[in-house]
Amino acid sequence: MVVPVIQNIAATGQTDTSMESLTLHLADLDVIREQNQVFENMAGYITAGGIVLANDGSQMYQFYDARVTSDAFDFYGVPPLLGRGLVPEDGKSGAPPVFVMSYQTWKRVFHEDAKILGKTLTVDGEPRTVVGVMPARFEAFGTQTNIWIPITRSRDTPRADGEFPAEVLARLKPGVTMETASADLEVIVKRLALLHPDDFPKHFRTRVVSAVDFFMTPQKGWDGVSSDLKHLLYNMLAAAAILLLIACSNVANLLLARATVREKEMAVRSALGATRDRLVRQLLAESSVLAAAACAVGCLFAWVGTKFLPAFVPRTGDVASGGHIGGETGLGLNPQVLFFALGLTFLTTLICGLAPSLHVMRADLQPQLAGAGKGANGGFRHGKLRAGLVVAEVAFSIVLLIGTGLMMRSFFVLTRVDLGFNPKNVLLLYFMPPPSHDRTSSTQRFASPQGRAVLLGVVERLKALPGVIHVSIEDALPGYSPGRGLQVAVPGATHSEEAGLIACDENFLATLELRQIQGRWLSENEVRMAQYAGVINQRLAHDLFGDANPIGQQLQVKAFKSITLPPRDSDFQIVGVVGDMKNAGPQRPAMPMIFLPYTVRGGPAILLKTTVDPASLRNAVQEQIWAVNRDEIIGLASPLEDFLQRFAYSTPEFGLLICTPLASIALVLVMIGVFSVMAYTVSLQTRELGIRMALGAQQRSILQMILSQGARLLATGIVLGLFASYGLTRFLASQIWGVSATDPLTFTIVAALVVAVGLAACYMPALRATRVDPLVALRHE
Repeated sequence: MVVPVIQNIAATGQTDTSMESLTLHLADLDVIREQNQVFENMAGYITAGGIVLANDGSQMYQFYDARVTSDAFDFYGVPPLLGRGLVPEDGKSGAPPVFVMSYQTWKRVFHEDAKILGKTLTVDGEPRTVVGVMPARFEAFGTQTNIWIPITRSRDTPRADGEFPAEVLARLKPGVTMETASADLEVIVKRLALLHPDDFPKHFRTRVVSAVDFFMTPQKGWDGVSSDLKHLLYNMLAAAAILLLIACSNVANLLLARATVREKEMAVRSALGATRDRLVRQLLAESSVLAAAACAVGCLFAWVGTKFLPAFVPRTGDVASGGHIGGETGLGLNPQVLFFALGLTFLTTLICGLAPSLHVMRADLQPQLAGAGKGANGGFRHGKLRAGLVVAEVAFSIVLLIGTGLMMRSFFVLTRVDLGFNPKNVLLLYFMPPPSHDRTSSTQRFASPQGRAVLLGVVERLKALPGVIHVSIEDALPGYSPGRGLQVAVPGATHSEEAGLIACDENFLATLELRQIQGRWLSENEVRMAQYAGVINQRLAHDLFGDANPIGQQLQVKAFKSITLPPRDSDFQIVGVVGDMKNAGPQRPAMPMIFLPYTVRGGPAILLKTTVDPASLRNAVQEQIWAVNRDEIIGLASPLEDFLQRFAYSTPEFGLLICTPLASIALVLVMIGVFSVMAYTVSLQTRELGIRMALGAQQRSILQMILSQGARLLATGIVLGLFASYGLTRFLASQIWGVSATDPLTFTIVAALVVAVGLAACYMPALRATRVDPLVALRHE
């Protein structure tokens, strides 16, 4: 599946690297269907919000709908759970109005009513019949779509007034490459642009990208998102692979130690007549039991993990909430991944478990039968291999721990960024245009006298709600919306600056608790009378006026000069300066900002400052809004803290929640690996230690000798791990912020942690060595 995208080309000829989905009028979509040679199928869709009434008018719901071309369900090829999907006949003129419902809507709103099919509900003022329910996990044509409605020519006449261009999805024909498809589409779209120049940018290029790349990558306008989830998932896969290597090394180490102990046993069995095939079958059976038990426990842990993991996955909540994984997405045991893990577990266990028999097959039995100590010869032969496995474990764990440490430090820095405003106990409401206004933008709608009256009526009702202390009208998403990038300058000056613009009212300062630096905030009279007064932030004040006092100065917004609609004046008087507030994400510095009365430039959003949990007021707020206008659609009703959490912190937090357990398990495995090797080494050296102590060696020197052996293994692994980390952490660049990928503090802390854990693992075997009785040790066999 691919997405046709469009990219602007600047006057310099440079192509914008950001991508926007290609939106087409239905007539243009028909032209591409007919003329293209590369697409197997195409579908168009328009996403919006809508009001749905029960058939008796007793219940009102707000749903997110997608108006789709009538063949859209054939495009996906997913059969419905109940009833039928949309068919081409549903898009013909005069066809009965129908719609299809999502599984989650059917389950949560209509309580899985099997009799829902055939019922008529009023959707955006038009009676429509429910003809189908899609299965769980089906999510298409828009984020968290509740219902799908066919686009009909009778209602959505191509190029009629108020038609909303549709976004496009396509499937390539077998064997067609992205480059070929892009070239074919470019020719057709350029031809359409010549016929309808107002529908396309002046200079642009068209190409196709895979749907995965498009929807999993932050797009233009939201590039402040902390990280790309696709890259994060790749890094999670790499972390899991590293842990798998550590686990395999540990299993191999333990089984090799066990194999060394049993070499004499295998030699005795062989000398008594056991064939090599019989020995192999015996060890194969033992290893199979061990591997089967390990796989069963591992599958249990994996199943339990998939039940709890979804709670931590960053998801899309409301429209524009900034999540990356849809609400219908399910997580479970992937058969391919599960079988790969099970196969690798069996392979590692069987190979290492068969080591004794493989050695017997090619070894001389006489030295084993005559060996005085357990595994005497095997200790030397396998010692280097086991030491090498421990070094590998330590190196791998260093890489995993440093990656986790960098993400931890980055998240710590990110969550402590001063946003310049207080999002606590703030409910954000964002309005969407109702269908009765032909999807005209909310800013234009609320700029009209009728729209202004609706907006003020809503505000008065919201102010009366218990627990609400401030209500502010504005047109931005605090923390993530810089407003429009406009050129502003002091009248008569040649120097200008690009600044964002937020249209707001007199309560905006108190609602977000902005810091007043100089002057004052906008007054109620200035807002009501649409006076040309403005407040700027510190950065704009410094950029335009330096150390001079900006209060009382005039500020010119150059873009206003070219606007034919009011306001015609472009000069505003600066009445105050406020502290900088983050307006493009917490990772980016605050950009220059100007705050003007919303009566000058509209304002489709409302902020409520509350003394209670803002989420608890959602239903009450919606009721008050519908009491003023039953057609009003709330595109977003979310506590501002939750919005920022989903948009700024959820993805790095998810990565940290996954990496931390993996790194912790890796550290435990390293401790087990080091302990097992050192304990086994001490057991092989029991006779040697007894002789040393009988000749006068002190316990302290014995302790130092054993610890030095472990320290050499640790040092080798740490050095290798640090070098590997230095080269690999650059792949974490998209997941960390505020710290360097080669942060010395993180590298130092991780190395010290591994040293402490490793030496602790060495200490018990070393302590045991100091307590060896020389007489017992000299008789040791």
